[in-house]
Amino acid sequence: MTTSRHADALGYDAFAPFYDAFTAGSDYEAWSEHVLALARRHGLRGSRVLDVACGTGKSFIPLLRRGFEVTGCDSSPAMLAEAAGKATGAQLVEADMRELPPLGDFDLITCFDDSLNHLLSESDLARAAASMAGLLGQRGLLLFDLNTLLAYRTTFAIDTVSVSEGMTFVWRGDSSPDAAPGSAATAQIEVFAPSAEGLYTRVVTRHAQRHFPPHRVTAVLARVGLDCLGVHGVLDDGAHTAEVDETRHLKVMYAAQPAKGGDPE
Repeated sequence: MTTSRHADALGYDAFAPFYDAFTAGSDYEAWSEHVLALARRHGLRGSRVLDVACGTGKSFIPLLRRGFEVTGCDSSPAMLAEAAGKATGAQLVEADMRELPPLGDFDLITCFDDSLNHLLSESDLARAAASMAGLLGQRGLLLFDLNTLLAYRTTFAIDTVSVSEGMTFVWRGDSSPDAAPGSAATAQIEVFAPSAEGLYTRVVTRHAQRHFPPHRVTAVLARVGLDCLGVHGVLDDGAHTAEVDETRHLKVMYAAQPAKGGDPE
Protein backbone atom coordinates (compact mmCIF):
# COMPACT_ATOMS: atom_id res chain seq x y z
CA MET A 1 0.00 0.00 0.00
CA THR A 2 1.35 3.37 -0.92
CA THR A 3 0.88 7.03 -0.26
CA SER A 4 2.80 9.40 -2.57
CA ARG A 5 5.52 9.59 -5.17
CA HIS A 6 8.33 9.58 -2.64
CA ALA A 7 10.88 6.81 -2.13
CA ASP A 8 8.42 4.52 -0.37
CA ALA A 9 5.87 4.73 -3.19
CA LEU A 10 8.60 4.03 -5.74
CA GLY A 11 9.50 1.01 -3.65
CA TYR A 12 5.98 -0.31 -4.08
CA ASP A 13 6.24 0.16 -7.83
CA ALA A 14 9.16 -2.27 -7.77
CA PHE A 15 7.43 -4.58 -5.27
CA ALA A 16 4.09 -4.70 -7.12
CA PRO A 17 4.73 -7.90 -9.16
CA PHE A 18 5.53 -9.77 -5.93
CA TYR A 19 3.01 -8.27 -3.50
CA ASP A 20 0.30 -10.90 -3.94
CA ALA A 21 2.75 -13.74 -3.36
CA PHE A 22 4.16 -11.95 -0.31
CA THR A 23 0.68 -11.66 1.21
CA ALA A 24 -0.60 -15.04 0.04
CA GLY A 25 -1.06 -16.23 3.62
CA SER A 26 -3.61 -13.53 4.42
CA ASP A 27 -7.27 -14.57 4.31
CA TYR A 28 -8.87 -11.45 2.86
CA GLU A 29 -12.29 -13.11 2.52
CA ALA A 30 -12.57 -13.85 6.25
CA TRP A 31 -10.98 -10.51 7.09
CA SER A 32 -13.55 -8.70 4.94
CA GLU A 33 -16.41 -10.41 6.78
CA HIS A 34 -15.06 -9.04 10.07
CA VAL A 35 -14.61 -5.56 8.52
CA LEU A 36 -18.17 -5.49 7.19
CA ALA A 37 -19.59 -6.74 10.47
CA LEU A 38 -17.79 -3.90 12.25
CA ALA A 39 -18.95 -1.37 9.65
CA ARG A 40 -22.57 -2.45 10.09
CA ARG A 41 -22.27 -2.18 13.87
CA HIS A 42 -21.19 1.41 13.31
CA GLY A 43 -24.18 2.14 11.08
CA LEU A 44 -23.00 1.46 7.52
CA ARG A 45 -25.67 2.32 4.97
CA GLY A 46 -25.32 2.17 1.22
CA SER A 47 -22.91 0.41 -1.11
CA ARG A 48 -20.54 3.08 -2.47
CA VAL A 49 -17.00 2.29 -1.30
CA LEU A 50 -13.69 4.10 -1.75
CA ASP A 51 -10.66 1.95 -0.91
CA VAL A 52 -7.71 4.31 -0.32
CA ALA A 53 -4.21 2.87 -0.89
CA CYS A 54 -5.88 -0.14 -2.48
CA GLY A 55 -2.66 -1.69 -3.76
CA THR A 56 -3.24 -4.75 -5.93
CA GLY A 57 -6.93 -4.88 -5.00
CA LYS A 58 -6.82 -7.69 -2.43
CA SER A 59 -8.65 -5.54 0.13
CA PHE A 60 -11.55 -4.54 -2.13
CA ILE A 61 -12.11 -7.60 -4.32
CA PRO A 62 -14.15 -9.32 -1.56
CA LEU A 63 -16.35 -6.19 -1.46
CA LEU A 64 -16.94 -6.39 -5.21
CA ARG A 65 -18.03 -9.99 -4.78
CA ARG A 66 -20.54 -8.84 -2.17
CA GLY A 67 -22.16 -6.33 -4.50
CA PHE A 68 -20.47 -3.10 -3.42
CA GLU A 69 -19.72 -0.36 -5.94
CA VAL A 70 -15.98 0.14 -5.49
CA THR A 71 -13.52 2.86 -6.39
CA GLY A 72 -9.89 2.13 -5.56
CA CYS A 73 -7.03 4.60 -5.45
CA ASP A 74 -3.31 4.26 -4.93
CA SER A 75 -0.26 6.36 -5.71
CA SER A 76 1.61 3.46 -7.32
CA PRO A 77 0.76 2.91 -11.01
CA ALA A 78 2.33 -0.54 -10.86
CA MET A 79 0.14 -1.62 -7.95
CA LEU A 80 -2.94 -0.29 -9.75
CA ALA A 81 -1.96 -2.20 -12.88
CA GLU A 82 -1.91 -5.41 -10.84
CA ALA A 83 -5.36 -4.54 -9.46
CA ALA A 84 -6.75 -3.78 -12.92
CA GLY A 85 -5.69 -7.19 -14.16
CA LYS A 86 -7.99 -9.00 -11.74
CA ALA A 87 -10.69 -6.51 -10.72
CA THR A 88 -12.52 -5.31 -13.82
CA GLY A 89 -15.54 -4.16 -11.80
CA ALA A 90 -13.78 -1.38 -9.89
CA GLN A 91 -12.92 2.16 -10.93
CA LEU A 92 -9.20 2.71 -10.31
CA VAL A 93 -7.56 6.09 -9.83
CA GLU A 94 -3.94 7.10 -9.23
CA ALA A 95 -3.99 9.52 -6.29
CA ASP A 96 -2.10 10.62 -3.18
CA MET A 97 -4.21 9.92 -0.08
CA ARG A 98 -3.36 13.38 1.26
CA GLU A 99 -4.79 15.10 -1.82
CA LEU A 100 -7.64 12.94 -3.07
CA PRO A 101 -9.46 14.26 -6.15
CA PRO A 102 -13.26 14.87 -6.13
CA LEU A 103 -14.27 11.26 -6.71
CA GLY A 104 -17.80 11.59 -5.30
CA ASP A 105 -19.58 10.99 -1.99
CA PHE A 106 -19.04 7.57 -0.45
CA ASP A 107 -20.95 5.50 2.09
CA LEU A 108 -17.77 3.76 3.22
CA ILE A 109 -14.12 4.78 2.88
CA THR A 110 -11.48 2.24 3.84
CA CYS A 111 -7.71 2.47 4.23
CA PHE A 112 -6.16 -0.81 5.33
CA ASP A 113 -2.92 -2.79 5.63
CA ASP A 114 -1.30 -0.05 7.78
CA SER A 115 -1.10 2.25 4.75
CA LEU A 116 -1.42 5.33 6.94
CA ASN A 117 1.67 4.29 8.91
CA HIS A 118 3.69 5.17 5.80
CA LEU A 119 2.92 8.81 6.53
CA LEU A 120 5.83 9.95 8.68
CA SER A 121 4.32 13.02 10.37
CA GLU A 122 1.15 13.81 12.25
CA SER A 123 0.51 16.72 9.88
CA ASP A 124 0.46 14.32 6.92
CA LEU A 125 -1.85 11.98 8.86
CA ALA A 126 -4.19 14.93 9.39
CA ARG A 127 -4.04 15.84 5.70
CA ALA A 128 -4.99 12.30 4.72
CA ALA A 129 -7.81 12.14 7.27
CA ALA A 130 -9.18 15.49 6.07
CA SER A 131 -8.91 14.41 2.44
CA MET A 132 -10.89 11.23 3.12
CA ALA A 133 -13.40 13.08 5.30
CA GLY A 134 -14.14 15.41 2.39
CA LEU A 135 -15.38 12.45 0.31
CA LEU A 136 -17.72 10.97 2.91
CA GLY A 137 -21.43 11.24 2.38
CA GLN A 138 -23.56 12.80 5.11
CA ARG A 139 -23.82 9.49 6.97
CA GLY A 140 -20.65 8.00 5.55
CA LEU A 141 -18.27 5.83 7.54
CA LEU A 142 -14.45 5.83 7.55
CA LEU A 143 -12.62 2.65 8.59
CA PHE A 144 -8.83 2.44 8.75
CA ASP A 145 -6.16 0.48 10.57
CA LEU A 146 -2.75 1.32 12.00
CA ASN A 147 0.09 -0.75 13.41
CA THR A 148 0.52 -0.88 17.18
CA LEU A 149 3.65 -0.68 19.29
CA LEU A 150 3.67 -4.48 19.36
CA ALA A 151 4.14 -4.55 15.58
CA TYR A 152 7.20 -2.31 15.82
CA ARG A 153 8.60 -4.22 18.79
CA THR A 154 8.22 -7.59 17.04
CA THR A 155 7.59 -7.71 13.27
CA PHE A 156 9.67 -4.60 12.54
CA ALA A 157 12.41 -5.61 14.99
CA ILE A 158 13.37 -8.98 13.48
CA ASP A 159 14.67 -10.58 10.29
CA THR A 160 12.62 -13.32 8.66
CA VAL A 161 12.72 -15.49 5.55
CA SER A 162 9.63 -16.88 3.82
CA VAL A 163 8.90 -18.74 0.59
CA SER A 164 5.73 -18.27 -1.45
CA GLU A 165 4.85 -19.25 -5.01
CA GLY A 166 8.47 -20.13 -5.74
CA MET A 167 9.82 -16.79 -4.54
CA THR A 168 11.96 -16.17 -1.47
CA PHE A 169 11.28 -13.09 0.64
CA VAL A 170 13.81 -11.75 3.14
CA TRP A 171 12.41 -9.21 5.60
CA ARG A 172 14.86 -7.10 7.61
CA GLY A 173 13.43 -4.81 10.27
CA ASP A 174 15.42 -2.05 11.94
CA SER A 175 13.13 -1.29 14.89
CA SER A 176 13.80 -2.20 18.53
CA PRO A 177 12.09 -4.59 20.98
CA ASP A 178 11.56 -1.56 23.23
CA ALA A 179 10.45 0.90 20.50
CA ALA A 180 8.86 4.00 22.02
CA PRO A 181 5.44 5.44 21.16
CA GLY A 182 5.64 7.58 18.04
CA SER A 183 8.89 6.02 16.87
CA ALA A 184 9.87 5.45 13.24
CA ALA A 185 10.92 2.15 11.68
CA THR A 186 12.05 0.84 8.34
CA ALA A 187 11.75 -2.60 6.80
CA GLN A 188 13.84 -3.79 3.88
CA ILE A 189 12.32 -6.51 1.72
CA GLU A 190 14.52 -8.56 -0.61
CA VAL A 191 12.79 -10.67 -3.23
CA PHE A 192 14.55 -13.55 -4.98
CA ALA A 193 12.38 -14.50 -7.97
CA PRO A 194 13.19 -17.34 -10.38
CA SER A 195 14.40 -16.23 -13.81
CA ALA A 196 15.90 -17.97 -16.83
CA GLU A 197 18.26 -20.94 -16.67
CA GLY A 198 17.82 -21.57 -12.97
CA LEU A 199 18.97 -18.10 -11.94
CA TYR A 200 17.21 -15.60 -9.68
CA THR A 201 16.36 -11.93 -9.97
CA ARG A 202 16.93 -9.93 -6.78
CA VAL A 203 14.72 -6.92 -6.02
CA VAL A 204 15.30 -4.80 -2.90
CA THR A 205 12.81 -2.26 -1.55
CA ARG A 206 12.70 -0.22 1.67
CA HIS A 207 9.54 0.84 3.46
CA ALA A 208 9.50 3.49 6.18
CA GLN A 209 6.71 3.74 8.75
CA ARG A 210 5.82 5.60 11.93
CA HIS A 211 3.82 4.56 14.97
CA PHE A 212 0.87 6.80 15.86
CA PRO A 213 -0.41 6.46 19.47
CA PRO A 214 -4.21 6.03 19.60
CA HIS A 215 -4.80 9.19 21.65
CA ARG A 216 -3.01 11.24 18.99
CA VAL A 217 -5.02 9.60 16.20
CA THR A 218 -8.35 10.39 17.85
CA ALA A 219 -7.16 13.98 18.36
CA VAL A 220 -6.33 14.24 14.64
CA LEU A 221 -9.78 12.92 13.72
CA ALA A 222 -11.48 15.54 15.89
CA ARG A 223 -9.28 18.27 14.42
CA VAL A 224 -10.42 17.50 10.87
CA GLY A 225 -14.12 17.31 11.72
CA LEU A 226 -14.59 13.58 12.31
CA ASP A 227 -16.27 11.90 15.28
CA CYS A 228 -14.42 8.77 16.38
CA LEU A 229 -17.04 6.04 16.79
CA GLY A 230 -14.71 3.32 18.02
CA VAL A 231 -11.12 2.23 18.50
CA HIS A 232 -10.79 -1.54 18.26
CA GLY A 233 -8.02 -4.04 18.75
CA VAL A 234 -7.60 -6.47 15.84
CA LEU A 235 -7.18 -10.12 16.75
CA ASP A 236 -5.05 -12.58 14.80
CA ASP A 237 -8.11 -13.96 12.98
CA GLY A 238 -9.21 -10.46 11.92
CA ALA A 239 -11.98 -10.11 14.50
CA HIS A 240 -12.27 -6.89 16.51
CA THR A 241 -12.34 -6.22 20.24
CA ALA A 242 -13.93 -3.31 22.07
CA GLU A 243 -10.67 -2.38 23.77
CA VAL A 244 -7.13 -1.82 22.46
CA ASP A 245 -4.01 -3.24 24.06
CA GLU A 246 -0.90 -2.11 22.17
CA THR A 247 1.12 -4.85 23.86
CA ARG A 248 -1.22 -7.65 22.66
CA HIS A 249 -2.74 -6.50 19.37
CA LEU A 250 -0.69 -5.96 16.21
CA LYS A 251 -3.22 -3.56 14.68
CA VAL A 252 -5.82 -1.01 15.74
CA MET A 253 -8.99 -0.39 13.73
CA TYR A 254 -10.61 3.06 13.85
CA ALA A 255 -14.17 3.95 12.88
CA ALA A 256 -15.20 7.57 12.30
CA GLN A 257 -17.89 9.67 10.65
CA PRO A 258 -18.44 13.36 9.89
CA ALA A 259 -19.11 15.33 13.06
CA LYS A 260 -22.70 16.52 13.42
CA GLY A 261 -22.97 20.27 13.12
CA GLY A 262 -19.21 20.79 13.27
CA ASP A 263 -16.59 21.96 10.83
CA PRO A 264 -12.90 21.05 10.80
CA GLU A 265 -10.46 23.72 11.89
